Amino acid sequence: MRSLKQSTILIMLFSILTRLTSFFFKIFLSRKVGAEVLGLFQMATSVFGLFCTIACSGIPLMLSRKTAELSAVGKKEKEISGVVTGAALFSLGIAFILSFGAILFREKLASAFSDDRCVKLFYIILPALFSTALYQIFRGYLMGRGRYLAYSLTEFIEEIIKIVVCLTFLSNAFLLLSKSLALAIAFTVTDYGALLVLVILYFVKGGRIRKPEGIKSLVKASAPVTVMRIASGLIASFIAIALPAALVKQGMSSGEAAAEYGRAVGMAFSLLFAPLSLTGALSVVILPEAAALAAKGKWNELRTRVDNSIVFIFIITVLFYSLFITLGETYGILLFRDEGAGKFISFASGMMIPAALSGLINTTLNSLGEEKKVFFAFVVAAVALIAEILLLPRYLGVYALAVGECTFNTITFVMGLCFLYRKNAFSARIFRPALCSMLFAFPTALITKLTFSLCEKAAFPLLISSASATLIGCLFYFGLLIVFKPVRDLRAILLRNPARGKRKRVAE
Repeated sequence: MRSLKQSTILIMLFSILTRLTSFFFKIFLSRKVGAEVLGLFQMATSVFGLFCTIACSGIPLMLSRKTAELSAVGKKEKEISGVVTGAALFSLGIAFILSFGAILFREKLASAFSDDRCVKLFYIILPALFSTALYQIFRGYLMGRGRYLAYSLTEFIEEIIKIVVCLTFLSNAFLLLSKSLALAIAFTVTDYGALLVLVILYFVKGGRIRKPEGIKSLVKASAPVTVMRIASGLIASFIAIALPAALVKQGMSSGEAAAEYGRAVGMAFSLLFAPLSLTGALSVVILPEAAALAAKGKWNELRTRVDNSIVFIFIITVLFYSLFITLGETYGILLFRDEGAGKFISFASGMMIPAALSGLINTTLNSLGEEKKVFFAFVVAAVALIAEILLLPRYLGVYALAVGECTFNTITFVMGLCFLYRKNAFSARIFRPALCSMLFAFPTALITKLTFSLCEKAAFPLLISSASATLIGCLFYFGLLIVFKPVRDLRAILLRNPARGKRKRVAE
C-alpha cells in the first residue's frame, strides 16, 4: 500500500489544482451571472443535495471502509466487486423512489422554496440524482482500494467538464436560456459526464459487475451515518429556505435576500473553504488507512498519524485565518468585485479552523466504527445551529450563518476529540504545537495589517498591496514556527512513513 505521506501529498496536489481551478471559475461565474442568480441556484441545489444525501446515505463511506478491510485481509477483487454492485443497486433504487416522489408531489415540494424561480431549477437538475448516486459509490470504491490517483483525477476531470459545459451554455449560442436555467442544465450535463469517466476508471482498475452481496451489512453499518447525513441535508435545506425568509422579514426584497445568500454561500464560502484543499487530503486518506491499521491492531501507528494530521491542520488553517481576518474585505473586492462578500470573509474567517478539524475527526471515528458517537455529537451541534439560524438573523443578518456554522463545527470537533481520546486514538502531545500556532495568529495578523497599510500609504495598486501583505504575513508566520519550534520537525506533519525509519515525535 502506498505510504500515507505519498498518498496525502498526491491527493493534496490534485486537490489544490482542483480547488484553484474551481475557485477561479467561481470568480468568473460570480461576475458573469451575479449574486442573485448564484443565490437562486444555491437554494435549488441545497434541496437537491438533500435528495442526494438520502440516495447515497452513508453507503459510500461504509463501502470505502469495507473495501479497505477486505483488501487488508487478502480478499479477492471478485468479492469486493459484489459489494460494490450491491451498494450501487441500493442507491439507484432509493434515487428512483425519491425522483418519483418529487414528481408526484410537485406542488407540495414547490411550496418549500421561498422563491418560485428555484422550482424550475430544481426539476432541471433532478435527473442528476441518479448519476450522483453512482458517482459516490464508485469513488468510495476507489478510496477504499487506495486508488488515490484515480480518485483525485476524477474530481479534477469533473471540474474541467463543468467549466467547458458552463461556458458553452452561458455563451451566445444559448441566448434564449436565462443565466439560471443555463447553470442548471450545465450542472446536470456535467454530472453525467463525470460519471462516465468514473465508470471507465472503475473497470480499468479491475472493478466488475458481480452478483450483489453484503447489502444488508452495509446498510446496517451505515445507518448512523445515513441518519446524520440526511439530517445534515435537511438542515442545509432549512438554512437555504429560512435564512433568506428571515432577511425578507427584516425588510429586504426576495431578490436582495437571494443576493445576500449568494454572496455568503456562492462567493465567500468558496474562498473560506479553499484551505481545505490542503487539509482535506488527510480526511480522504485517513479513512481507509485507519480502518486497515485498526483491523491489523497497529494502534501506535494509527495514533501517530492522527496526531500529525491534527497538528498539520492547525498550522495551515491558522495561517489562513490570520490572512482572512485582516485582508478578507480586500480579497472580496479583488476576486468577486463585491464588498459584501469580502466583509463576510473577514467576519467568518475563524469558521474554517473547526470545519477542517471536525472533518478529520469525524472521518477517523467513522473508520473506527464509532458512527454512533459521531451522530451524537452531530445532534448536539445541530440543535445549536438551528437555534442560531432562527434567533440571530434579526441581530446579525446573513452573518448569523457564519456564527452558526462555526458553533456547529466547534462542538463536533471538541466532542469528537474527546471520543478519540477515550478510544486511545490520539495523544495529548498535540496541544502544545496547536496552542502555539493559535498564538502566532495575532502577531501575524498585525504584521499583515501593517504591511497593507504601508502599501496603501505608498499609493500602491490594491493588487500589489494585498499581494505584498499576504506574502509578508506568510513569511512571518512560518518564521515564528521555525524560531520557536512548537513542532520539532516540520516535515513530520507531512506524515513520514513509519515503515521507512524510526518515527519522530510530533511535538517536544
